[in-house]
Amino acid sequence: MNDEIVVPIDITAEEKEILAILSKRQFMIIFPTLILSMLFFIYGRIPFMDGTLLWVVKGIVLFLSLTAAILLAFIKSEKYGQFLSDIIVCKVIFIRSTKIYRHL
Repeated sequence: MNDEIVVPIDITAEEKEILAILSKRQFMIIFPTLILSMLFFIYGRIPFMDGTLLWVVKGIVLFLSLTAAILLAFIKSEKYGQFLSDIIVCKVIFIRSTKIYRHL
């Protein structure tokens, strides 16, 4: 008798390798964005802005860049079966590719 139990494995899932929370792809999207955003927030200068307005604009830039990175890393389209970052890469490659138009 064969008493083995077959467990289905989802081969499309990403392995969470960094702190058991992030995959390598997600880490490489979020971490550089976090570092560059924080460096800009601390040391960045925007021409013709000073004081409180400068810090408010820097905070908005920090929030928007991190939000965009998190959306690119975690949002997965059920229609295409890809993450948002992969969809954008495919769209850019398609737009930049050479196309041949023929008259029918």
